[in-house]
Amino acid sequence: MFTSVMIVGCSVGPSVIKGTVIMRTPTEAHINLGSEDGIQVGDTLTVWRDESQRGSRTRNVRIGEVRVVKVIDKNYSAVEVLKGNPYERDIVEKKAR
Repeated sequence: MFTSVMIVGCSVGPSVIKGTVIMRTPTEAHINLGSEDGIQVGDTLTVWRDESQRGSRTRNVRIGEVRVVKVIDKNYSAVEVLKGNPYERDIVEKKAR
């Protein structure tokens, strides 16, 4: 007897979409995530910063949150800062829906 099992759409844990702060002005920031990544106006993303010392493991520290105010195109969005003070090269992340 032969039994066949098919598993479709199985996920071990929540998916995460990660990008980077690529530009910062006094009033907003731009990130390298856009419509192609599933980003939408109103999405809130967590901001992380690599605080590791030279020669040590990566140590990401949560430093704030941003909210998408405009999806510029398939690769870029403008965000407003809700908490913290993100810099260029900080990591932004959103749990996928």
